[in-house]
Amino acid sequence: MRGGRGLTIVYCCVAPHGAEVIPRLANGRELKRFQPTRVAIRRLAESVKSARPDTIVVATPHNLRLLGKIGLVISENSSGRPRESRREVCLKARCDVKFARKLLRRSSSAALPVVGANYGTAEGPSSEMPMDWGTLVPSGSS
Repeated sequence: MRGGRGLTIVYCCVAPHGAEVIPRLANGRELKRFQPTRVAIRRLAESVKSARPDTIVVATPHNLRLLGKIGLVISENSSGRPRESRREVCLKARCDVKFARKLLRRSSSAALPVVGANYGTAEGPSSEMPMDWGTLVPSGSS
């Protein structure tokens, strides 16, 4: 998305997010079987990069489950560490808090059932939302 006065979507996609997409997490059989998916994810990453978004918004069904609400992460940081058979990967990301709060305000004004979600502290290094696999796998596999 690009900021400015409007919130312009410059790219949109749906990405697979099974742990097998990340080579380090795939077992021998899955490593070969998921190779075409890995190639597609790398192409997707290049397409996103060429669109030059100011911010990447990830909608995932695997993060917070808020009854009757849509959670918008307003944490400063997010990280995850999925593990498969003693193998793990780690991904950390800074979150665009200013954009998230703007999206929260606009969504609330449009009567959408949104709520800001944070974890740890309100700000600083401990303001860190755990990253679910629906976010981490597409983000960490390219």
